[in-house]
Amino acid sequence: MRYFFITLFCLALLLAQLDAKLVRIRRIRRLVGDSERDAQITDYRVSPLDEEGVFKYAFKTSNGIDVQAAGSALETIGIYSYTSPEGVPIETRYIADELGFHVVGRHLPQPPPTPSYILRSLEYIRTHNEDGSPKLHTL
Repeated sequence: MRYFFITLFCLALLLAQLDAKLVRIRRIRRLVGDSERDAQITDYRVSPLDEEGVFKYAFKTSNGIDVQAAGSALETIGIYSYTSPEGVPIETRYIADELGFHVVGRHLPQPPPTPSYILRSLEYIRTHNEDGSPKLHTL
């Protein structure tokens, strides 16, 4: 009897997770709309690896997505753009290299400005020795 209730409980958890997943899928479909699911590739260009191992590709879709990238196994640069569901144009530029994935876009959050007291402290550190005496040759 105990195993029956444990099985029933597990089944209820599984159904709850499945229902939550279906709700998320419905929300995404409502945001995306039918035209997005039926988008077609309208332009596609790809250059195979050259003698230095550099590749290039670009494609556009009927719903306004534009993607371009070039690079090698060690470094890739690219740009992609599209229109958000709210109608805002989104453009993202990136570099992926040995230091990681670095992305720039106006739609991305920006850090707050560095407070003036931090800037003054950094300037003091740059122009003074550890004992507080001014450095003779500051550049």
